[in-house]
Amino acid sequence: MSSIKQIRTFVTVADYKSFTNAAEAMFMTQPAVSSQIKTLEETLGLSLIERNDKRVQLTEAGKLFYREAKEILAVYDRAVESMDEFKGLKKGRLSIGASTIPGEYLLPRYIGEFRKLYPGITVSLTVSDTGQVVDLLYERKIDLGVIGAKPESQHIDFIPFLQDELILIAGMDFPIPEVISSRDLLSFNFISREMGSGTRSVVQEALAVKGIKESDLNIVMELGSTQSVITGVAGNLGLGFVSKWAAEASLKAGVIKQVALDDMNLSRNIFIAFPKNAAATRARDVFFRFLTKNKEV
Repeated sequence: MSSIKQIRTFVTVADYKSFTNAAEAMFMTQPAVSSQIKTLEETLGLSLIERNDKRVQLTEAGKLFYREAKEILAVYDRAVESMDEFKGLKKGRLSIGASTIPGEYLLPRYIGEFRKLYPGITVSLTVSDTGQVVDLLYERKIDLGVIGAKPESQHIDFIPFLQDELILIAGMDFPIPEVISSRDLLSFNFISREMGSGTRSVVQEALAVKGIKESDLNIVMELGSTQSVITGVAGNLGLGFVSKWAAEASLKAGVIKQVALDDMNLSRNIFIAFPKNAAATRARDVFFRFLTKNKEV
């Protein structure tokens, strides 16, 4: 019968894609890690990991077992946390993924307030684009996501959390009227976020309502962060769509200006996301309730 230690070792090796890095993370020797994996494979009667000189890769059986193993560990960790809580302790681990806007401008404040209430819960935050956060949820590498769009997924639940507004911004010296229409957008250069970002998805949908395809725009740059878009716009390289939360400081500093759109609604929901039918840890449940009850933190 496989042990929790063997399963946790396997998951750690899969996450780090390295026996050496997994051993360091678990404070074990590399031979001990290899022994745990070998025993697990012998118990299952299947090879889980393909070993080569450069990188660890999962076999097809390993990929399937990885998802189930994450579920097993989540259930086990929740049971342990419940016992700790029963003993009067408040311990646990919480892994969060977030797209750029909530990850950089919202969640640090929420996590700070949450840690004041639950100092025994260790919180980690991964900031990526919406698509990658959804992938991390599906792979059970994070417990909960907070993202700026709702992509199609049969495996993830999305719960509306907060309202955000995307605004059109321009450099202070960029020649453009204070108010324009959606069709006017076709006359300007644009700086855009990369494919997969929630901001870009929302803009695409809003344009489609007006009969405008993204390919109709003259996108001169695709950048990997909201701040880089703001910096490019401030340099008068083109217009950009960004969250009002992200633009607030630059607007106040007078390095960019907002351009009003008289016929487009660019409000959007920020969603809390987590895997369907996945066993939740106690820490995830507590943090989810904290988020939904403290929207004005």
